[in-house]
Formats: sequence, structure tokens, C-alpha cells
Amino acid sequence: MSYNTDKNWFYELYGRKLHVWQWVETAATDTVGSYRVKLPSEFFGNQLIYPNEDITNGLRVEYTALYEPFISEAIEDTTVRESSSTISFEDGTGGSSRDLIDLGTSTATDFAANDKVRVIGSASNDGDYTIVTKGTDGSTGYQQLEVAAGSFTTEAVGESITIYQIPVSVADASVVETTHVNLNRLLSLAIVDYVKAQAALQEGNVQLKEYFMRDFYKKIADDQSNRRKISITFPISNFAVR
Repeated sequence: MSYNTDKNWFYELYGRKLHVWQWVETAATDTVGSYRVKLPSEFFGNQLIYPNEDITNGLRVEYTALYEPFISEAIEDTTVRESSSTISFEDGTGGSSRDLIDLGTSTATDFAANDKVRVIGSASNDGDYTIVTKGTDGSTGYQQLEVAAGSFTTEAVGESITIYQIPVSVADASVVETTHVNLNRLLSLAIVDYVKAQAALQEGNVQLKEYFMRDFYKKIADDQSNRRKISITFPISNFAVR
């Protein structure tokens, strides 16, 4: 295969299949008289094509999981969010035992102790943190989120910062009946169908296995279609008839 695989090979996940494409930037040409022409059977310009090289030894696909497999609460319950340009950060190592997120003009929040949050938009403090406690500044009444000391660099207000809750992962050894799979409810139901299909296959009931697998793929498709909502807007002129 090509030596520069990180730049001229691309893939697409399509259900259970991995589609591989090749990126090309030139076309084979020939000279006819004083003109250079593209050969009829060749590709043209920058585009993705079906690979034209032999893959004799197969493909090696390496990847890293983006999420932990199990979390402590359902994804649908981790929806708390604060966004403002009046959020500041305090490095508490000089006198306090914890660092603080001051939510500024936000006078109420649904964040709670042990919530895991992600900070984006900060000049120095982007990252994931765990809330130790939630308190209130007595002089201003603003809500403050306390995290472990040494987490922040002191930063005044000014940046447009967003803080949102993310799931708390659960180690495999600590998984219990109340632990949630790190998927939304529809995909969790899809997993149930998949497990039923495998159980039916072990019992030799191929027809029942195919039934559950159809439900499995239907839920996967429904989940994707729910995410891809497209709206089309048409401009109307001054004299249009509706």
C-alpha cells in the first residue's frame, strides 16, 4: 500500500462494514500533438476513488475508545450546563484548600457534589474536573463550584466560557445492577436486542436471532436519523404568491 497512508487513505463506517477510499490529486495524461489530455479511463482532479492498489496482507485498524463503557447515571440525566462571560477561576493554593469556579451572574445552578464537568473556552483552565462541593459567596450570593486544589490557574472574567456536565465513569470491577451503559436509552435498548440475538443463536434458533438483529439495526438507524435533522429554507420575494 502507499507509504503516506495518513494522508491518502480514508475510511467510513457503514453499519458493520468499513469502507476504504483512496485520495488522489493527479490524473494520468498523454500528449496529442501540442496538447496534453487526460486519458479517458483515468480519474480527474482531487477526489476520493475506489482503491486502485492491491491490499495483499489485509488492513490493520488501530483505534482508541472515546468513552468509558459504564457510567454512574444515565446520559439523559447529565444535562446541566452554564455558559457566560462572567465566569472566573480562582487558584486556592495560596490560602484555601480548594480551587473555585465562580459562576458570576449565574445565581442558581443544578450542579452537585461529585458531578464531573468539562470546561471549554477558558484561556488557561479548559479540561475535566470533579466538583467536590457547591457553595455560595456570602458577599455576592453567586454560586461557586469547588474542585481539588491545584486544578486552576487564576483567571478573571472576560472569556466566553461553557461548563457542562459529563458522565462519571465506573470501573469494570465496580459495575453493579444500577450502573448504566455509556449510551443513550435507544442504543441501550439496541444492546438488549443484540444480547437476545446472541442468546437465540446459542440455542440454535436462527430465525429468532435474525428477528432480534433486525430490531437491533432498526434502533441503530433510528438513533442516527434522530441526530440528523435537516431544515430547508426558501427565500420569498416581495411579490411571491404563497
